[in-house]
Amino acid sequence: MDTTNTTNTTSPVRGIMTYFMGAIAVLSCPCHLPILIALLSGTAASAFLSENIGLAAVLLLPVFLLSAFATWRLLDKKETDRQQ
Repeated sequence: MDTTNTTNTTSPVRGIMTYFMGAIAVLSCPCHLPILIALLSGTAASAFLSENIGLAAVLLLPVFLLSAFATWRLLDKKETDRQQ
């Protein structure tokens, strides 16, 4: 165990959080909205998204931006920790 790293930035929880935020970013990306509608076809969610695609894009855009930024920060932090 490395005792010089007192912040423990390489924890398994951090890795899981990176994958989780990345998955949210991919699923909430507005350009993937037609694919999401096709995957959910036959459900109430697909019907709602199909009829309100503009509203869905506006609501999903901030979720996508925040999760993409969080994923980028988590990945960037890992890269700088390895170089030290």
